[in-house]
Amino acid sequence: MGTPSLPDPVDVLAFGPHPDDVEMCAGGLLLKMRAAGHRCAIVDLTRGEAGSRGTPASRAKETEAASRLLGLAGRDNLGLPDGGLEVTAAMTEPVVAAIRRWRPRLVVAPCPVDLHPDHEAAAQLVRRAYYLATIGKAPGGGLPAHRPDALVHYFGHKEPEPTFVVDVSEVWAEKLAVVGCYASQLGTDGVVGPATNLASPGFLARYELRFAYWGARIGAAHAEPFLAERVVPLDDPVTALRKRDGVVR
Repeated sequence: MGTPSLPDPVDVLAFGPHPDDVEMCAGGLLLKMRAAGHRCAIVDLTRGEAGSRGTPASRAKETEAASRLLGLAGRDNLGLPDGGLEVTAAMTEPVVAAIRRWRPRLVVAPCPVDLHPDHEAAAQLVRRAYYLATIGKAPGGGLPAHRPDALVHYFGHKEPEPTFVVDVSEVWAEKLAVVGCYASQLGTDGVVGPATNLASPGFLARYELRFAYWGARIGAAHAEPFLAERVVPLDDPVTALRKRDGVVR
């Protein structure tokens, strides 16, 4: 049996437990990377079928719209059970296959510390798959081994001290447009549904304040925090540590 046909490699591959997680937590990073000429893709682990609002069909349409605005090179859904993610060999293998299929330089995953069990399980699944994808004999859809450069984590419900933050001020309006695609989750689709955090009054204001806080830490309007499990090298610390808006932190 020959090796399946593969898409062109991407620079950034982001994993989300549910459709909208990547956009909400790391959409600015993907927009900024796209603007810099990098190819980006997303892999959703579930279809969000257990969500309090919306349906798998409505989420799929929203995801398609968000993907267009992000300018993704591609997007996959592994169809794992929403609310039932577990760190097992059976659930790890499709994640390994996704990494080998897209052959990214950078892998982006949820934070290992989170309130949502699916988010924590997704973080562990991607962490395991990130390593196993490099081992040729590890199961992974029959695809050749691939070794990415790095794995970093975006923050969901909890925010430990980040390793680095990315200034997303220039793409903030674009990010809000991407997040706005998920109308069923934000309660802006005109459908009466159960009360959730995302659909609560003032959520978007609180959401903006969250990223404005991280922006303030570096003298920027908005920023996204990330956690790396290795030392992050700086090739140009003069540029990386420059003042933003005259603010020194």
